[in-house]
Amino acid sequence: MPLFNFTYLSFSRSTYLQHAIALNAVFQSRGINSDYVVGKLVDSNTGATISAKENSEKIKRFKRGELEVLINVEILTEGVDLPNVQTVFLTRPTTSTILMTQMIGRALRGQKAGGTDEAYIVSFIDNWEDKINWVNPEKLIIVDKTDFSDSKIDTMQTVARLISIEIIEEFARMMDDSVDTTVLEKLKFLERIPVGIYRFSILEPCEIKVPKSEADELIPRNYDVLLYSGTEEAYDNFVNDLEAVFQSVDIGNREILTKEELESLLQNVKEDYFPDHPFLLGYRDADVDNILRFYAQKQMEPQFIAFSERDKCNLAEVATHIHENLAVKQIKEYLDSLWNDDKSFWQVLFGYNHLYFKKQLDIELNKLQGYYPDLVITPPIVIPSTVPLESLSLFEIRERDPAKYRDIKDAVFARAKDKATGMIRCAISGFESQRRLDFQIDHLEPMSQGGLTTLENLQVLSRKAHTEKTRLENQKRSGLNSLSNSVV
Repeated sequence: MPLFNFTYLSFSRSTYLQHAIALNAVFQSRGINSDYVVGKLVDSNTGATISAKENSEKIKRFKRGELEVLINVEILTEGVDLPNVQTVFLTRPTTSTILMTQMIGRALRGQKAGGTDEAYIVSFIDNWEDKINWVNPEKLIIVDKTDFSDSKIDTMQTVARLISIEIIEEFARMMDDSVDTTVLEKLKFLERIPVGIYRFSILEPCEIKVPKSEADELIPRNYDVLLYSGTEEAYDNFVNDLEAVFQSVDIGNREILTKEELESLLQNVKEDYFPDHPFLLGYRDADVDNILRFYAQKQMEPQFIAFSERDKCNLAEVATHIHENLAVKQIKEYLDSLWNDDKSFWQVLFGYNHLYFKKQLDIELNKLQGYYPDLVITPPIVIPSTVPLESLSLFEIRERDPAKYRDIKDAVFARAKDKATGMIRCAISGFESQRRLDFQIDHLEPMSQGGLTTLENLQVLSRKAHTEKTRLENQKRSGLNSLSNSVV
């Protein structure tokens, strides 16, 4: 008897054909009703080609329950309805999200769609991490059904869910006692929550078997790049400088970069924009690669979606409140009220897993209670929402509202850019460059002297000019302090 009824095995071509034929013979020798379907095959006994009609008849027999096992070689992907499939054996590697979804999707219809109550996905591939592109099932549902141009609360909930999908693996690692995540735990909690996401799609060759007339057709694949407080500035400069970055290669009218061109661009970007990349939380070469490939195809910047409610997800503030104000009996009631608050993001951020939430809170409490002896604790600075934005530094504005922060930066750089030449000009030295990387935003009147963060009080300086201006201001401030002390 077979282990699972209505089983579906997926192979790819070439040597897998021989495997499929041999496996079918083994099944039949054990009394298991099985057969195989392939895109095109010549019968070794008769020399005749196995037709599409024969494949179709075998599929019908499988659906009727006459076959217990159906072995497939690159034919049962899109558009085939087999709701009675309960088990899929993955016997071929793929890095295609679409193909992976189609291969496992045969068994994931569920009862409401006429499928089974339970399904089994079995992989026979060793070292599968780089062979199979596993996709979070929740992400498959939400990535194509949201209008990210809307800033309403439901959109922020969706952004939080996308972020949760990406970082839930981090939470799981931190709960695994066999993995040392002390360095990660020591980071301020909010530093581990992304500021926002770049979301875009790239046209890529289809791995699925298609008719010859459609063989060159490209299909879109979605990508997300998470930006953290430690990488947001570098990514913002990189993305805004893409036109200048691409001046080092001549791709003509091509939309696809060669392997050599992509590697050259990647190395240049890492050197210029991410020199500390080994130590940056969330940095991945693949993310930079994907942005480069996107720009080569679209000649435009990827869409940035700010997580504008990020400041409401600071677990360190919760821990500080508990540590300073609550008795033991009050803690559970307080945490339950946070977790069950419909207006909060805690459940979404932690993938509706209360244990993840509690474990992360325990880490923050342990910091405050001195269980990380070499860690200097600085309580989170809580800036009341009533404080106007112009009274905050650019860094503080980014922490409160990443979208507004980007709007301010874009407006300041737009004012400093020559529309005819595309060159950005330093307000002091006159130095010009196309790259944002070469400049910094500066307050005309320093905030220490009452200056505000308004467009009228912001300017663009080259990095050299900014360093010199800061040096002179510090020197002047030091001189005034010395004079004041001597008078006293």
